[in-house]
Amino acid sequence: MNQKASSIGVLAAGLLLRSRPARVTRIFQKSAYIRSEEDFLLLLWGGLKSPMTINIEGRATTDTIRAEERCQLSENGVTLDSGRIDVRGADVFRSSLLDRRRVVLPGREALKKGVAVVRSLYDVSPSGPTLDKDTALRTLAESTLLPLASGESAMAYSPASYLPLVGRGGGFTPAGDDFIGGLVATFNFIARCRDAKEIRIPRTFLRGRTVPESANVLFHSARGYVDEGMERLILRSLDGGPGFSGELMEVAHRGHTSGMDMSLGVLLCEAAVGDADSGGAVLKDCLEILWRP
Repeated sequence: MNQKASSIGVLAAGLLLRSRPARVTRIFQKSAYIRSEEDFLLLLWGGLKSPMTINIEGRATTDTIRAEERCQLSENGVTLDSGRIDVRGADVFRSSLLDRRRVVLPGREALKKGVAVVRSLYDVSPSGPTLDKDTALRTLAESTLLPLASGESAMAYSPASYLPLVGRGGGFTPAGDDFIGGLVATFNFIARCRDAKEIRIPRTFLRGRTVPESANVLFHSARGYVDEGMERLILRSLDGGPGFSGELMEVAHRGHTSGMDMSLGVLLCEAAVGDADSGGAVLKDCLEILWRP
């Protein structure tokens, strides 16, 4: 297996530059996670770009990669027992959430419609109990999001507020992690554009509470490093345009419930921040839609 990368995320590129030994931690049909110390990169035979991903050209060959296989990282790529991934000449993907721009919070009807769409997807999900029925999410909304919407932001900045959801729910990336990732990535992007305080969730708060790969994704999401689908949803929903339904549907259909959970985090964050700005009650409307019988 000697293959060429078409794109490499900026975090993955930085990890390769450290030229350290690494190991394969998880293997899926078209992807594999590789860990070096506390950081991960994702080998992906597919087109979805993210800051931690190496997108590889050609047919997936994960059948030749073994779990716990040792490998070596270098500025030129990844060397495994079964072959080499060459990143020379690959395009570098960098998240636009790191850039400041003018943001316009979505209106009441757009947010209500978005939450209604996500709720309908939860209703038909084959995965069993989902985040909209989780008591931990209700607790977070009541203790942190509703106060934020009314102008009381202290709990939103406390990492402890999010811990009951970390690692909660099924799936490789637990539902609670996906929700927090969407919420905090959105909040911090708005804060960055306004030169305001951001939410920080240290690695130490995540360690041991969820799978290491998901903890890594959540940690970087808070810093603005999200995949291109999430980036498009956040940017489009905050650009003052007529709507963002296409971007919402693209993300919400991802995985079993991961896309729904991430999307819900984006929408509820925007509702809470919008209410804090305007003195409105959009978040309450959105929660009523989410929790209706």
